[in-house]
Amino acid sequence: MSDELILIGRIGSPWGIQGFNWIQLFTGEPKQAFNYRPWTLRRPHPVKKGQYLGEDWVLDRPKGKAQAKGWVCKLTPDADRNQAESFKGYEVWVPLNSLPDLDGDDFYHHQLTGCRVVNASGIDLGVVASVMETGANDVLVVAADATSVDDAERLIPWIDSALVSVDIAQRLIKVDWDEAF
Repeated sequence: MSDELILIGRIGSPWGIQGFNWIQLFTGEPKQAFNYRPWTLRRPHPVKKGQYLGEDWVLDRPKGKAQAKGWVCKLTPDADRNQAESFKGYEVWVPLNSLPDLDGDDFYHHQLTGCRVVNASGIDLGVVASVMETGANDVLVVAADATSVDDAERLIPWIDSALVSVDIAQRLIKVDWDEAF
C-alpha cells in the first residue's frame, strides 16, 4: 500500500451535542470521501506551513452525513460536543491509492501540479504550481522557473479552447496560449 497521502478535507466547528463536526471536503463527490480509507488526521502548525503538531491520528471508519449547509462527521463513536471541539482544525488525509481511477480526460489536481506547460509553438511557460477552482472552470496557476520563457506567473483556464494535450506520464501539458498573456 502506498504511503503517499493527499489532503481531502478540514474538520470544522462542532455541530449539535452528539459529537459531530462540520467538515469542509475538497473532493468533487463529497459523499465518497467517507469511503476513502483510512483517514489520517493531522493538526497543522498555526504558523509554519507544511508542519504539524503532535502525532497523526488514523481512523478506519469515519462516519458522515449530509446536512442542509454541507457535511458533518463523527470521528469517534463516543465523542461528545466537548471532544468535537478538540477536533476542530485537523486536516483529513487519505492514501492516494484509495481514490478511484478517473475516466478519459479527467485528472486529479495533484496529477496536474508539477507538470511542465508549453504552448503550441513549443515555448516553455513554466510549471503548474496549483489549480484554482473558480466555479465556471478550473484555472492552472503556472509558475515561472529556470527554464521558462520569462518570470511571469500565468493563469490558464482549463477549457477545451486553451488545452491542446495532457500527458501525465511525461508530466507535460500543451496549451494554445500566447506567451505574452
